[in-house]
Amino acid sequence: MDSGRRPLRMLLPPPNVTGELHIGHALMISIEDALARYYRMNQNPVVWAPGTDHAGIATQMVVERMLAAERGVTRQELGREKFVQEVEAWREKYGSRILEQMRMLGASTTNSREYYTKDERLSKAVAAAFVRLWEEGLIYRDTRMVNWSTELQTAVSDIEVVTEEISGKNPKKVGGAWFGQLHTFAFKLAESEGEIVVSTTRPETIPGDRAVAVHPDDPRYKHLHYKEALHPLIPGLKVPIVPDATLVDPSFGSGAVKITPAHDINDYAFWKRHSSLCTTPPSDASEEKLPIPLVQVFDSAGKMLPACNVPNLIGHDRLHIRKRVVALLEEAGVYRGKEAHDIRLPVCERSGAVIEPMLQPQWYLRMKPLAQKVKEVAKRDGLRFAPESPYAQLWDQWLDGVEDWCLSRQIWWGHRIPAYGVVDSKGEIVRWIAAETEQKAASKLTADEAIKGCMLKQDEDVLDTWFSSGLLPLTTAGWTGKPNQQPNRENYPLSFIESGGDILFFWLARMAMLCTHFTDKLPFPEIILHPLVCDAEGKKMSKSVGNVLDPLLIVQGRSQQEMISDVIKRFEAQEAQGGELQKDALKKIKNQTAYITKAFPQGIARSGADALRMALVDYTRQTRQIKMELRHVDNFRKMAIKLDNAVKFFHQTQEQHGFTFFDIHKIPLQPADKFLLFRLRTMLTTINEGVKQRRLHEATEAIRAFLYNDLCATYLEFIKFDTTEKAKQSRRNRVLSILQVTLDVFLRAAHPFMPFLTEELWQELLPAARAEHEEVTIMTAKWPQEWELPQVTEQQAQLLVGTQKVISALRAVSYEKKENVQDVLVSPPDDIARYVWENLGTVLRLGKRGAKWLNPRFRTADMQVLGKEEEGWVVVSRSQRAEPVQPRKS
Repeated sequence: MDSGRRPLRMLLPPPNVTGELHIGHALMISIEDALARYYRMNQNPVVWAPGTDHAGIATQMVVERMLAAERGVTRQELGREKFVQEVEAWREKYGSRILEQMRMLGASTTNSREYYTKDERLSKAVAAAFVRLWEEGLIYRDTRMVNWSTELQTAVSDIEVVTEEISGKNPKKVGGAWFGQLHTFAFKLAESEGEIVVSTTRPETIPGDRAVAVHPDDPRYKHLHYKEALHPLIPGLKVPIVPDATLVDPSFGSGAVKITPAHDINDYAFWKRHSSLCTTPPSDASEEKLPIPLVQVFDSAGKMLPACNVPNLIGHDRLHIRKRVVALLEEAGVYRGKEAHDIRLPVCERSGAVIEPMLQPQWYLRMKPLAQKVKEVAKRDGLRFAPESPYAQLWDQWLDGVEDWCLSRQIWWGHRIPAYGVVDSKGEIVRWIAAETEQKAASKLTADEAIKGCMLKQDEDVLDTWFSSGLLPLTTAGWTGKPNQQPNRENYPLSFIESGGDILFFWLARMAMLCTHFTDKLPFPEIILHPLVCDAEGKKMSKSVGNVLDPLLIVQGRSQQEMISDVIKRFEAQEAQGGELQKDALKKIKNQTAYITKAFPQGIARSGADALRMALVDYTRQTRQIKMELRHVDNFRKMAIKLDNAVKFFHQTQEQHGFTFFDIHKIPLQPADKFLLFRLRTMLTTINEGVKQRRLHEATEAIRAFLYNDLCATYLEFIKFDTTEKAKQSRRNRVLSILQVTLDVFLRAAHPFMPFLTEELWQELLPAARAEHEEVTIMTAKWPQEWELPQVTEQQAQLLVGTQKVISALRAVSYEKKENVQDVLVSPPDDIARYVWENLGTVLRLGKRGAKWLNPRFRTADMQVLGKEEEGWVVVSRSQRAEPVQPRKS
């Protein structure tokens, strides 16, 4: 655990400016705020920088929809400059909502350090980082196959692609085409009778087919190697039959595969191996090359291009013409039918559109050198994961297999790529210059280019949002991107990073690679990962499914009808702000209403932020996935009531009888006192160790167990007589002094997890002392230390521990259903037996049994052992009732 006054540096993973608080955010806040408050109370200066991400694609979608709804204009009609101004205005108005919602959960962030990923200072550093990486040869431009969203008109990252499993038994219509079907057709041989049969799940790609592949060892096709077949839809077009062992599985289907090199990532790899038109062949390229063309038959919107060479398909959406292509195959006499076939359909998470593999010129970052450096520095300096398994191993595996990163996005909102094309007199780009400004780019023109009057044109694309987010540990620490400039040592590296395991590679690994490359230091020595929050059935929460749980509803409570009304109002507001298309909104309203009706028949009880936070942190014992059930939150709501009642008991007793505080280090302690103080010290040790090992659920369990079992169920029961009028004032002063210290320590120890209730109760515990200091708060109170409590050994607590076991044994028998159990006797060691008899009334009341059920001195041979022998005493029964032995006086 940290000691002294080492500063703690934290970074809030930036939510999207378009976002709304969801349960994953609540879990993140609960964990990070607990750590911030714990270290702050331990006198560590804490800097926890909050911020938001400009969220390129998501924000552009919102504003485009707003403009369409309010003014009926498109971004193209506005132009880039005016559109960006509209986005900035929208962000100014709505962008801070989610941070405000997070503060409602108690996030004690350092608001003076708030950042936004498109702040001017951060944006300049992002541009400088790009230029440096370009100059170092790590950024390059290339035409490759990318995940293309036809609706958003941009490449999207892997994290924005959802793979939908579609069963052939239950085909599904998406975007106008049925998926879950395998279509079979034939290529007629060009030079002889016969045909070669292939299958496809995407008939719309057939106009782009330019080869057929077979396995080189398949005896069925050896005589056809490098022969030609006739294209089924384009008269006069011949395609080669090419042997390829990499792509073809001879045991699947006919053992032959159609090749559409411009619209399938595997077919594109085939083209690079076998086409003489590929200028950068891979290392596994074939020795025999053929002039296989690369023909793109869809445009960026998914419409069929003239290059498809089928006139009645041109201009139509590629999914809408699937049935038409099948009809054309039937007319040509080459269609061989369809069958059910399971598929994995990639869908754009944001738009719901089917992802198309598309060849596009993009900017790429070479990742292997960066990944290798991360591994080297981590080995040198150390990098810790919590939990370690399975993330440490997955981290190394991912770094070893990392692919180059596609940095560019074809949208207008974001950090525009600081690269300028040198345009010659023919209007063609002859080369690229990376520079922070056009003026700097102009200074890099050659003398010959200047004489020829070459112009500069900045690339239209923007950087992937993850690029600017990946630099945040640096840019929020004052780093500007200038060569040889290091970030402020007081702010870099972070003490740790905490985030969801689902973005370990999309964000945390990229942070590690970018920041380590520029500084030779990891941006954090420790990665803390929380699990994914799912619904009670274990399903991932999704707006489209309708099972998203708003944490503020749990905090504030809501009836079922109010929840449904809230959904409708929220979508109406989003529609006014451009948040949803009407058809999408209606679908989501329907789904969410159905989910609410089924999942919350009684609505959601008001639980408060403290109960939600405790429940979420306690749930982290489930390391990969949380099944979120509201009854777990309700357990901690009841715990908050229990704590409130314990404090009320202290105040009521004090008000009724008066109270003189005793220094508990100087008074003789009774067995119950020793037990309570020992358990309180144990709780502190468990919390400290839980924080140190990043197992915060151990802290929440220790807090709950102490409050319920040790304080309320045991100590308060055993000292009830000492708080009555019959007891001597000195006894009341003793137990109230111990109670005051215990409650003060407990409230401070529970504060990181339950900030609101502990603040209120702590202020009330000693109101006069609090009033002596302005703006006094438990948040800056010192973390409780063991020296605040008297030294009590485990042995000294054993009287109550043993008595608890007697009570538990009696309670267990209370629930015994066997008819032959008519009598129970408990035989503990002598010292515990004596204490039991001294407190017989309390023991029997808590054990829910009368005196005849207990006999610490009596044991006969005809007794049946019900429980295992443990520390010298057993629970037994016998068939005939025994006369109870009266307790002897102590």
